[in-house]
Parts: sequence; C-alpha cells; structure tokens
Amino acid sequence: MKGSSARNAFFLYFLIACIPPWIGWSLLVFGVIPQNSPLSGPMFLTGESASLAGFVATFVAQGGKGVLRLLTQAVHVKVPVQWWLYALLVPPIWFVSAGVVYLSLHARPIVFKPSALLALGTPTLLVPFLFGPLGEEFGWRGFLLPRFVERFSVLPACFLVGIIWSAWHWPLFYKGIIESPAQEIFFLFANITGLSFLIGTVYLRTRSLLLAMLMHWSANAAQTLIGKLLPGLPDSALGTAAFRWCVLGVLTLLVISTVPVLLRIDRGAGSHINPGNNSGREPAW
Repeated sequence: MKGSSARNAFFLYFLIACIPPWIGWSLLVFGVIPQNSPLSGPMFLTGESASLAGFVATFVAQGGKGVLRLLTQAVHVKVPVQWWLYALLVPPIWFVSAGVVYLSLHARPIVFKPSALLALGTPTLLVPFLFGPLGEEFGWRGFLLPRFVERFSVLPACFLVGIIWSAWHWPLFYKGIIESPAQEIFFLFANITGLSFLIGTVYLRTRSLLLAMLMHWSANAAQTLIGKLLPGLPDSALGTAAFRWCVLGVLTLLVISTVPVLLRIDRGAGSHINPGNNSGREPAW
C-alpha cells in the first residue's frame, strides 16, 4: 500500500467511523432528539458506520481484493472448536467470575444458574448482533488492527485499537463522564481496551471476523445476562465502583493470559496479517 493510499484510507476510515455516530449519539444524549422520537433509532444506528468505514478504507487501500478478504473472513468458520468456545464463553465467564468475587467480598450467597445461558439464543439477545458486532468489526478488526500490527507489532496494535475504540464510544458515556469524570473515563478505557486484547487474540489467531463479531456480541450479552446467571447479585450492585473493579480485575487476568498467545502471533507475523502487503515489509505511511 503506497503512502498516499494509506493516508487517504486512514483519513476516510476515521472520518466515516467517527463523525456520524458522534453527531447521532450526541443528538440523543443531549436531548436534541427525544428518545421516543422516530429518529432515535436511526441516530443510534449511526454506530454502524464503523464497518462501513472499514469497507471504504479497505477498498481505497487494497481495492476489490481487500473487500473480498473482509467478506471472506466474515464467513470463515473453519477454525478449531476451542476458538469458538473461547469467543462465546469467555465473556460470560468473565462477568460471572466478577460477580462471584463481588458476592464473596460482600458475604452474600452464591447461586449460579447456567441455564440462563440459553437466553443467548433468544431474539432479544440475537438481534443486537446486527448492531454493535456486525456494524463495527469490519472496521476495528477488519481494517484497523491488521495495519497497526504491521506498523507496531501485535501488543501495541491491540492496545491502540482499544484506546481508539474506547474514545469512539464517548458520547454514549457522556452523562457518567460529567458526573464522575476520572472514574468513568478510567473504566471506559480500561474495560474496552482490555476487550480489544481478547477480541484481537481471537481474530489474529483465526483470521475469522465472524468469531470477532461473536465475541463482541457475547461480551454485550453477558452484561445483560449477569443478573440471571447469578440471581443473588442485586441489580443495584452492577453500576457500583466495587462491582466494576471486580469486572476489571478479572478482565486484567484474562488479558494477561492472552499475552503469550499474542507474542507467538507476533513472532510469526508477516505479510499474512494483512494480505494486502505481500512484500512482508513495513507499509509506507
């Protein structure tokens, strides 16, 4: 990818990925468009522009072959079963473990109902797959992560995508940021950046955007299911700093456990990370 094409691709990516949702979400958050307005749905769905940006930027950088790569990775299912299990089950394990730690610290009884996981197959939790995961992952993992890996190596790449992905969400967390700036910003960036490492590991190890989408979806769904998986966990606890610290603590351990896998990927990284760079050399920026 030539330097001018790379710069144009990145400029278009951030322009398309960021501007529409920052405008749309801000109109909702600041009450310019009421939540019950017919326009509220389209404004919320401006977040889908991240995947659109991934397609446009990939076409600018690599042409039709790059777009075909994204589409192929989105239906790539021939991966070892352990990665399917990792993508689907690690997020519920993450939140259940955090809940168990919270309940233990507060001397509350622990009741676990694994049957609540069956709710993952209900329309209520399946439909959101079309919004966050499908609407974002062609951008974050499909376009941005492979190029950062080429430039910076795997660990910094996952970190940088996480930081950018966190900042991208800021309008959705605006009210919390205003009420408690330091705490809200810290948890926003720490949790989303940590999740970037987990999803990045799945994607870089399998080259399956489908699994990246599934893990993204599973992480969103786990936050909805945690109260059903652990009935003894009060709803009032979920937004507290104590519970959020438990969530972040478990996430930190999960991220640490992925580092050896990421380092192995890094040692084997080359032009196969981004098929558009067949030379194996660092791309021109």
